[in-house]
Amino acid sequence: MNFLNKQELTAQQLFQVADDAYLNGSPWQLKTFQTELLNEYTYYLGMVDDLGRLIGFVGGTYLDGVLDISNVAIMQAYQKQHLGELLLRTWFNMFVAQTTVLLEVRDGNEGAKRLYRRLGFETYRKRKAYYNHPVEDAVLMMLQLPIRSKE
Repeated sequence: MNFLNKQELTAQQLFQVADDAYLNGSPWQLKTFQTELLNEYTYYLGMVDDLGRLIGFVGGTYLDGVLDISNVAIMQAYQKQHLGELLLRTWFNMFVAQTTVLLEVRDGNEGAKRLYRRLGFETYRKRKAYYNHPVEDAVLMMLQLPIRSKE
C-alpha cells in the first residue's frame, strides 16, 4: 500500500471513500471535507491501492499536543484486512511522542473498538444517545503516543 498526504487528497476523494465505507453513507458532506482540507490544523493521510485509487483515509485536528481524530474510513471492499490498523500506525508515526490521541466511536462498532484497543486506546467516557440513524452511545477513547500495542 502507498500513502498520500493532505496536499495530495481532494475533498471529492474523501467524500467518496466515506460514502462507501459507512453503512448509512458519509456522515460528512462534501463541503465539510473541503473545509477540513483548508484548515491548517488538520492532518490527513490517505491509503491508495496498487492502481493509485484512494481506498481509505484518516483525518483529525492536531493542536497543543492533542490529536483529535475526526474520521477513519476504509472502503467496504477493503475492510477486515487490517488496513485500518496499517493506516493508523503509519499516521501516528507522523506525530511526536507524548501526543494525546482522542476519538469517539459508536458503541456498537465492535470491530473498530477492537482495533483501537489493540493499538492501546482506553475508554475514558461514554456519551449517551450521541449518534443518530440509529440512536447509539458514543464511546470516547484515548491513547498516549507512542503506541504500546495490546496484541
